[in-house]
Amino acid sequence: MFEMLGALAVTVLPRRHWDRFDGLPLHHLAPVSGLLTMVAGAALGIRGYFNYLALMSGSSAASILDISQMQVDARLPESAAVSAVPAALWLVAPVAFAFFTPAGLFAVYLVASGWFRAASWWVASPHGDPLLTLIDTLLHRRRAAAAARATQRERTDAEGADEPDRRYSGAWAGLPGADFVIVAARRKPDWTAGTFVITPDGWFTLGEPADRRLPPGLRTIYPLIALTTLDALRKGVSYQLPPLRTTPPRRGSGTEEPSRAPGE
Repeated sequence: MFEMLGALAVTVLPRRHWDRFDGLPLHHLAPVSGLLTMVAGAALGIRGYFNYLALMSGSSAASILDISQMQVDARLPESAAVSAVPAALWLVAPVAFAFFTPAGLFAVYLVASGWFRAASWWVASPHGDPLLTLIDTLLHRRRAAAAARATQRERTDAEGADEPDRRYSGAWAGLPGADFVIVAARRKPDWTAGTFVITPDGWFTLGEPADRRLPPGLRTIYPLIALTTLDALRKGVSYQLPPLRTTPPRRGSGTEEPSRAPGE
């Protein structure tokens, strides 16, 4: 019973958190939780609606029953002109309660969200509460964006000042299988492994990029392998090769070979 009660509560949470509770029968009780939410919303809505009607009955502007009673008691002539506003207010009372009162809005949401959760289970894609899922998604995206910005700031600090790309031989970088390597101060988002690099000097296939610590700072090494066979063009980028250098990047007067970044 405790597992069932816990599962009913957990199924209200966003779907991505369900994996943390593997021991609970979440998928079996997801539709039950949705149906119970619908019942709770309906009960709250019915009770709130009758309370709303009681408040309307106590209002002189909306009490059509009081007007009828006054006519029966001869306190108001039957031929007297009576405004249709009270009757109109009674006619729109269900809509006014459902969409313009806090209790009505909450009851409508419970019924609608419960139906959605039960229906999503029926189509084999169960979900948690829609509002909680929306809030969780927004918070998750905000945290992910903040983490990405912090990572980018750290990388920019490690890279140091921006500078033009440099070209060296593959042997210089310790990559004998590469004809050349491009040393870039900033990452190139479109340069992924297998991309064709199209240059006036020929076509190259891009190897696996790697980060290395050089004297000027953190740099990205892009291996270029000359394309010698015909192959279907999957993805290509145009590029102007920089001059081939024979000495590594310098800082001050020292000359150093490239060293691998930590963890590489």
